Amino acid sequence: MKREQLIGLGLLVVGTLALLRGVRPDTLFFEFLWLTALACLALQAWRLLKTQPLGVKLAVHGGIALVGIATLDRLAGPTILTFIALAFLATFRARGGSRSAYLIPALVLFTLAATAGVDAVFPRWDGGVVFLLGMTATFTLIYLLPSKSGGGRWALWPALVWGFITLAANDPGGGVSRWLLPLLLIGTGAVILGWTRRRRE
Repeated sequence: MKREQLIGLGLLVVGTLALLRGVRPDTLFFEFLWLTALACLALQAWRLLKTQPLGVKLAVHGGIALVGIATLDRLAGPTILTFIALAFLATFRARGGSRSAYLIPALVLFTLAATAGVDAVFPRWDGGVVFLLGMTATFTLIYLLPSKSGGGRWALWPALVWGFITLAANDPGGGVSRWLLPLLLIGTGAVILGWTRRRRE
């Protein structure tokens, strides 16, 4: 390992320890860090087991997920959805990242996990807003990604529909009309970006 890598790794360790100093294991911040660490461990396990059968990968992945569910409190529910989403994401990456059939469920499940997390941590918040924003972001990302990375032009229309639903849901006064021009500008910009990107492919 090079000297620069050792210095970088040392700074990461020292920074993490300084961040965790004084943090009680029953706090939400600690739960979030623990969930993040388990998620990184699960993705690394998929890489290390890339030559193993899918059943072995899923068994190890499920074992790590069970550890998270058993050791977390308020984030136990979102953990289930997060690890299912990670399984789809890891499968998508293992297959060369060219099939949206694995990417879309991963993004949708991540959206559901975020929604469940908001409901668990901030019960007074409207988790529906997070869900709508997540679905809009999901199909926008699918549209903007190159076709070789799982993207597709077809995702433009679901993205626009979810975007309109998001605006309508957050405008109970019925003044959606004032958002139509910005929405059209955003949609047109996304179409132009996708068109120019695909011309370069």
